[in-house]
Amino acid sequence: MSAAAYPLMLDVSRLRTLVVGGGAVAARKVAGLAEAGGRPTVVAPTATDELRATVERLRLVWLPRPYRSPDVERHHLVFAATNDPAVNQRVADDARAAGALVSRADGGGESDFHVPSHLRRDEVVVAFSTGGASPLLARRLRERLEAVVTPGLGRAASRLARVRDEVQARWAADEARRRAFWFELITPEFVDLAVAGRDEDVEQSIRRCLSQS
Repeated sequence: MSAAAYPLMLDVSRLRTLVVGGGAVAARKVAGLAEAGGRPTVVAPTATDELRATVERLRLVWLPRPYRSPDVERHHLVFAATNDPAVNQRVADDARAAGALVSRADGGGESDFHVPSHLRRDEVVVAFSTGGASPLLARRLRERLEAVVTPGLGRAASRLARVRDEVQARWAADEARRRAFWFELITPEFVDLAVAGRDEDVEQSIRRCLSQS
């Protein structure tokens, strides 16, 4: 994949996704899609215990048989995640012919997209990629980001999503006032409180800004 890849966040709950493979890599793909609201179909003769558990818990569709070319039809995203390069190539070729985007987990050929390293904390998702140049660098970046993208930050973002509805209702016809509110609330100090997980202080800041408006 080109280092100039276009970064994009997808709402996979609106897309039909297919994962071909039943091993550890496929299990991670399925778990990641499910975490983001997707409901992928799985095609594989056998599956790891982890993958089976995910399929059963979420009641996903699993076709317990070898891959067939028609499997890719009517899907938007296809993940070729088997341990057989020949099968992965066939999946990729079939997917493209059917108009789907494909990602090959074995790195063979050119994928249309790849899933970057990312951190998810409720409403906050941070994705980053080194373009395949250095997996270790991506790991080090993740370690740095974990100090900032904390569970507290995610909780604060979820709270702000609810505040947005209240602000919109209060100043529905006054865009300037809405903008002023957000600049008053979300200061560097507010972000520090959120990162530190100081939920009560975050709430007090929100209530104070609302009461002063």
